[in-house]
Amino acid sequence: MPLIRIKDVETKKSTKPEILPEGSYEVYVSEYTLDNEEKGSFTLIVRDDIEQKYARRRMWVNLNTNPNIAWKLSTIARAAGIPSGTDFDKFEDYMKAVTGKSMKVTVAHREYNGKTYVDVKGFYPTREKPYTDIVDEDMII
Repeated sequence: MPLIRIKDVETKKSTKPEILPEGSYEVYVSEYTLDNEEKGSFTLIVRDDIEQKYARRRMWVNLNTNPNIAWKLSTIARAAGIPSGTDFDKFEDYMKAVTGKSMKVTVAHREYNGKTYVDVKGFYPTREKPYTDIVDEDMII
């Protein structure tokens, strides 16, 4: 008798997760990507270290250095705890400064070409402790 036998198992089609509902979420900025020196995006992840629904769900925020959205860059930075009056000479330096920071966001939905997308409408300082991704030393990775 074999130790392991591979059986033909019927697999279920993966279902796309439901869109993140509108509301407020405690999040942290997990990473950023740069398209060029003036445009990029960062990934927000719903925190799993505090009790809230939809932990570990992701959303993305596209940003650029267009002067018309300077208010948005300032709002995000202030929500991330970056002091007022801080200057950044490069867009990448700004993205690095925000990465890893915790904040609270308000999410709404927007329709585009018949699809519904998550749209982050507001960025606010959190009242929660900063997010730390604690790895158990005994855990095998």
